[in-house]
Amino acid sequence: MVKSELDTRGEQVDSDDDNNGVDGTESIRTSTPSDSTLQPIYENGRRYCNEIYFMPNDEPEQTRLSIVHQAFLILLDGELTKAPLPPEGPGRVLDVGTGPGDWAVEMGQRYPNTEIIATDISVFDGGPAIISLPNVHFQLDDAEDEWTYHKPFNYIHFRGMSGAFRDWRGVYEQAFKHLQPGGYIEIVESDPAADNLRFAVPNPDSYYNIFVSAMRNAADSLGYPRGREHLERSLLTSIGFVDVNVQDVIVPVGVWPRDFRQSTLGKMVLIACLEGLEARSLRSLTATGKWKVDEVRDLCEKVKQELMTSEGLTISVRFVTARKPENS
Repeated sequence: MVKSELDTRGEQVDSDDDNNGVDGTESIRTSTPSDSTLQPIYENGRRYCNEIYFMPNDEPEQTRLSIVHQAFLILLDGELTKAPLPPEGPGRVLDVGTGPGDWAVEMGQRYPNTEIIATDISVFDGGPAIISLPNVHFQLDDAEDEWTYHKPFNYIHFRGMSGAFRDWRGVYEQAFKHLQPGGYIEIVESDPAADNLRFAVPNPDSYYNIFVSAMRNAADSLGYPRGREHLERSLLTSIGFVDVNVQDVIVPVGVWPRDFRQSTLGKMVLIACLEGLEARSLRSLTATGKWKVDEVRDLCEKVKQELMTSEGLTISVRFVTARKPENS
């Protein structure tokens, strides 16, 4: 999210003033981010949005996220979602954890009649969000706080949010509440730090396994669990969602595929994985007090060597879509 593009410094944007709420009232946030909220924190050569969230929001991370977005476009044959949206686009969309805004901006360009609210706790200084579109609104917001939107959404999108929330159930319950009956939620994850990479020749003593174990232990101790528990069908159905579809897609990592499209995809995914190692782990591991900065960077370099020299390496990407019942 770009600082200069924050809509009304945190107010909820509802473009339809004549009918701007489930209860007919104007949707205004109960709190507005202060200047101190927007001040970045610099640690070990990386920039972060606050003292808690583990991912940086600096230029290298922005570039990595843009590469991830392009990789998803290849994976999805140019589509932006696996949810069964109408051809003309959903009427109102919420993109949670939008980052630099690649997905939200492209969604807004493809569906000019769709209103898109793109939220994040972080402020990026560039990227697609500098593109001003009348139907795309960027807001500084934390999805674990109470949602104050008064107009329901037709589609809510999460991507790459592993390790971001303490309470996924609470986030999903709010999403369910703020979905229009018949509306869809979609969650997409491909977190290498959650043991999603698969080697052609498994090695239980690999540096990658050490990395995954350290990341999971750190996440658990900090209260932000990693893994795929939040992607399980049972969690969504227990909240009330129906038509839950869980699909795992195996994606190449590296240029080893003979097919040009798969090789191009694999190259982009490899770059994103390599650049994401330090981004994911530097703050997470050092925050526990069990790892020093040099130790984290040394481990990341060893994992990089394993990834770059592994033929047949793949990663599992999980897509989850679910619908709010019409009668709810």
